[in-house]
Amino acid sequence: MELNNANCLDALTCTKCTIKTQCAWSLEHQLCVDNTQFNLSNLTIFSKEKCPRFSVVTKYKYNNTINHLDYIVKVSNDHVNFMNYLKTSKIFFCNSTKIDVYTKTITSDEIICSANILTIYFKSKSVQSFTAFIYIQFNKVLLRLDNVADHYVTFYEHECAEGKKDENCAACTWEDHGFAHYIRLCSSGNSCEGRNELYLFHNDIGESYYSHTRKVEDQCAEINVTAVDPLSGTTAGGTTITITVKNHLIFADNRTVIVTVAGMLCAKPWTSGPETITCSTTPPPKDTYEVPSGPVLIKYTSHERELIIESSQIFQYYVDNITGGASRPVMNGGIYYIIIMIQFAFFAFYTEML
Repeated sequence: MELNNANCLDALTCTKCTIKTQCAWSLEHQLCVDNTQFNLSNLTIFSKEKCPRFSVVTKYKYNNTINHLDYIVKVSNDHVNFMNYLKTSKIFFCNSTKIDVYTKTITSDEIICSANILTIYFKSKSVQSFTAFIYIQFNKVLLRLDNVADHYVTFYEHECAEGKKDENCAACTWEDHGFAHYIRLCSSGNSCEGRNELYLFHNDIGESYYSHTRKVEDQCAEINVTAVDPLSGTTAGGTTITITVKNHLIFADNRTVIVTVAGMLCAKPWTSGPETITCSTTPPPKDTYEVPSGPVLIKYTSHERELIIESSQIFQYYVDNITGGASRPVMNGGIYYIIIMIQFAFFAFYTEML
């Protein structure tokens, strides 16, 4: 049972929880639990088809002094009358870590939270936009939305057309170790907020954090190394490789690009296409006794933040006799071990002869 609980607790939404055969979703605790427990209430969901669905719609109103937001959580597929439970909860409110949010209304199929932002805020901070983490809490429990990104709302200094908000931007969400992560980067080509980068994450009690550095390891479709060609090269260095990165031009906008291949610096990286970087491998250090092998890392660095994208593809160095790479001391770890043992045996024999 303890093992089942551990496996279940990894899931942070109803649908991700109930696809596991041993797990059920507690709506009143917003928690994935072992479905063999005896004290489960009638607000427990055992299949993903019965999960309530939560989606968010944002509506903005702009004038010369105040920007108004209605943050609307729409609820569907409520088979167990969970919304009635929320309406009768002793403690129920909308909240945010950055702005004042108040609960406007709650009905059988939607929750409306509202907020007002003074337009002078944007000028005082010299920004075109800012992003706030918004959440709904009941009885000290955070309501889990189906899409992590719905918790993050961007306010703009001026009215922005819906179709322009995500232009020249890339975003990504994922969950691990009890935290939900949200990344969003926009290039200077975005007309609503300009060049911007956000590395945010939050826990299950409404605490949110930001980071100056974030590493992405194949969790995201929009922030991802999709190809590395070739996947091997000589230890003498000088192999030209091309790396395909989804949305590379967005990340490279006014940022320094550094590439490492199997832990070795890849020299002179340059943008060879809309989504490609080309660079030349460098040889491992002369005291390396293990042929290097590992992923490709691309670092996009600005004066304030750093995005690191790690490839799922593995690059393998190899010793090439033709190019003279074999003259280097780089060798397989097993061969190195055998050589050391031979040297040790020779030394022991020589000592005994003396």
